[in-house]
Parts: sequence; C-alpha cells; structure tokens
Amino acid sequence: MALRYRTTARIAAPADTVWDVLTDVERMPEWTPSMTRVRLVDEDRLELGTAVEVRQPRMPRMTWVVDELTPGRHFRWSAVSGGTVTHGEHWLAPRPDGRQVDVTLEIRHAGPRARLVGALTMRRTARYVEMEMQGLKAASEATAAGLER
Repeated sequence: MALRYRTTARIAAPADTVWDVLTDVERMPEWTPSMTRVRLVDEDRLELGTAVEVRQPRMPRMTWVVDELTPGRHFRWSAVSGGTVTHGEHWLAPRPDGRQVDVTLEIRHAGPRARLVGALTMRRTARYVEMEMQGLKAASEATAAGLER
C-alpha cells in the first residue's frame, strides 16, 4: 500500500532559476522552516546516486538517495526506514512564456509499514511539503527579481 501527499504551484520565475534554488539542497533550511539541516554526504552537487542527510523538526534524521534525475525537470530522492520506503518527488513544468513554471512536490510512503507511518506522520508531512512549496516559491521569485535569497 502506498500513501502520498502532492501539491502543485505556479512560480513566477524561469525554470532554470527554480531548478537552481531547488537543487541547492544544502540551502533549503534558509528558505523553508521544514528543514533544519541538509547536507550532501559524499558529493558536492545533486546528481544521480547522491546521498543527502536531512534533519527536520520532530522527524528522525534520514538519508535520502537521488534515484531519478532529469536535469532541469525532475528529481526523486528516496529514503528507507523501518520497513518503509519514502520517495520525495520534485517536478518542474515550464510555462510557454518561459517566465513561469508549474512545480509539483510529492511525498509517497510504500512498503509493509506505509499505512502506520502515514497514520503517524502524514499530517506533519503534508504541512512540511506545503512549507517547502511556499519557501521554494518565495526564494525562486526573489532570485528571479534579482533579490538575494
């Protein structure tokens, strides 16, 4: 059984700007309160196979591994904990005008304990995904406007 939460928003910034903000993962705590620390474990940038240690309030520290990557458009990282695999998806769909992008963020739990994990954490997880979207939107739009993140 899989449980998921998905949100989509339109961001008033070019796709490359949004991608740069999103994939500079160590700076995530600067723009979302849902992350307290993000650290690349063994690489200096996000690429296929990169391990990323993530600390979030009221959640266990987890190591996520990038297992799907289409530069500029999509990445998925996954973490395994206690019989549950959690996938975090990040999609960018540029608008025809080139100045906006539709972004979708999704968290999905799968595995034998997914239902339990979902029952215990899904409300907080949904709140965190919404915080991440709001922060990504604000940081990307500020960057596109020439303001410092």
